[in-house]
Amino acid sequence: MEGFTSRRDSLVMLAHGRPALQRRPVSNMRRKEAGSVDELVSDFGFLTVNATSRDFQGFSSTMSFAKMLMAISLKHDLPVFTDTTLPSRYSISNLTNHYFDNVHVLLPFVSEADFLGSVSRVYQDPSTSAASSYDVWCFRLVLAISSASLCQNRGDEHYNAAICHISVAMNVVEHVIHPGSIAGIQALLFLVQYSLVDPEHFDSWYLVGMAARLVIDLGLHCEPAAETKTSKHVLDLRRRIFYCTYALDRLVSMALGLAFSFTDDSAPNVLLPTLATDQEAQLPAQLFLRSVRPSLFLFDIQRVQSAFYQRTRWSSRNVWTMDAASSYTSSTLEDIRAWHSTLPPSFSQRHLQAFYLEYLYSQALALSPNEVIPISSIQDSHKIAFFHSAIQFSEQLQSMLRNQEMQACLCYADFCRARFVSRQFQNIIWASFDLLIRGERSTGTTVSTASPLENCNGALQFLGNMSRILEWPKRRWGISALQEVFEQESAVLLARLTTIQQEHTAGQMGPPTMYGTQHQPSISPMDRPGPQHGYDGNYDYAADPTNGAALYSNPAMHGSNLSRGSGWHQTIDQANPELPLGTLPRRSYQFTGVQR
Repeated sequence: MEGFTSRRDSLVMLAHGRPALQRRPVSNMRRKEAGSVDELVSDFGFLTVNATSRDFQGFSSTMSFAKMLMAISLKHDLPVFTDTTLPSRYSISNLTNHYFDNVHVLLPFVSEADFLGSVSRVYQDPSTSAASSYDVWCFRLVLAISSASLCQNRGDEHYNAAICHISVAMNVVEHVIHPGSIAGIQALLFLVQYSLVDPEHFDSWYLVGMAARLVIDLGLHCEPAAETKTSKHVLDLRRRIFYCTYALDRLVSMALGLAFSFTDDSAPNVLLPTLATDQEAQLPAQLFLRSVRPSLFLFDIQRVQSAFYQRTRWSSRNVWTMDAASSYTSSTLEDIRAWHSTLPPSFSQRHLQAFYLEYLYSQALALSPNEVIPISSIQDSHKIAFFHSAIQFSEQLQSMLRNQEMQACLCYADFCRARFVSRQFQNIIWASFDLLIRGERSTGTTVSTASPLENCNGALQFLGNMSRILEWPKRRWGISALQEVFEQESAVLLARLTTIQQEHTAGQMGPPTMYGTQHQPSISPMDRPGPQHGYDGNYDYAADPTNGAALYSNPAMHGSNLSRGSGWHQTIDQANPELPLGTLPRRSYQFTGVQR
């Protein structure tokens, strides 16, 4: 029994990445004892060491890389479909077009031409078909992703179609998801995308984490050595896969409040994939069905978000001074506004709206408290800027949810980010209630031209928007926790704001305010028309973080000081003159829109 315990302890240590201190001859008795050890512990220890090895030679007969990944990422078992009949070819055109119009242009880790080749092989005569497991996987996953993104309610036709396609695809999962190949990473990235539109069944955190490790294992986080002969197309594909994995990892990690799979410093020199966009500029437009240029702008803003998130939440626990925090936050806000000013107005409305939501979220992220910048270190002007940015964020997200076409552009991570903004909104309001609602500093001086009723209406509008926004995960995937926890946490604040609103509106029939009307407090924010465009010219509250009085005025009274397509560059030394000792200076960005 003592020998058995020793062997089991060794395997447990191996499963956690700690090899035994010394090697001993293995006797027949010890081999028999090893056979009695729990199979999962044994297999997991083997997988930990070998799962991403370039010298991978295969798994045991009872365990595979795909099985291990499914074991940790599959939340609920998928139904088994015995009927694998292909849908008619003409019926899938809308779904494939939806995927490449909305998803592929932002995350182009596969070639559209290659996918069309897979579709052709899948629909060949079964007796002569040359379709591989990878062809079947890509075909089914694209249909599953598109169907799931179009789902309005759990159990509707799109929901059922998505479940059917992903269940059929699972029949070949062990043949396509494996370490050591580009195709294996691409297959896994498809599954990561699906997990974001079906969080009920798959955990995107584990999937994207494994994808990141496979990327690093193949060295895609580094540019090939100069002496290596790599074709332009292979090099561009490497960069595409890296940045798509980077984008998904940043999206999932920040939405869930978890650490990145790898830091920016571990992959500092990978260039953006610009081959396709260069060809689009040189060759006739009809040769390219869909431009992937929007993806470059997504990668741009996520590099800004990533740097701020890593520095303020996972690099240190030493609280910064107010001056240092203000300097770093202001410089990050400048990056965000500079990126937004480079967005081409020729982009489709769905992309402009999606990027505007990204812009507002980035501002909320930069202005919210964190581990090194607590609420006590945030300037009043930045608290006011967050207050208004959060309200604008809720309005934009609510506007997108009113539009059925835009709903398909949203995934589970967007609702998790909304939950993050709502939690920070409540934290900042409770910490600075007099400042944000009554418009008074602790010294008793007034800092705004808005009335307490206007501020109260704005806060109530935000809470109403968020309650309805967080109802969507329940409707689409049966996930009710986001809304339930939010309503529990916000109940006291809602009651207090409602009381203040009633006190100020009693017997009044005042003019319209910036967040509604004084004489109609009962109108639901959901019933108010939202903005029709992604960027409506409203005043940017974070654009002038030094003037609290100006920030607090009516947004409709101001025009944006941003000009699209304008160039911008900032040196590292000038960006953060007062950063705390021991931190790296913020990197200087040259955005895609400025380069062209």
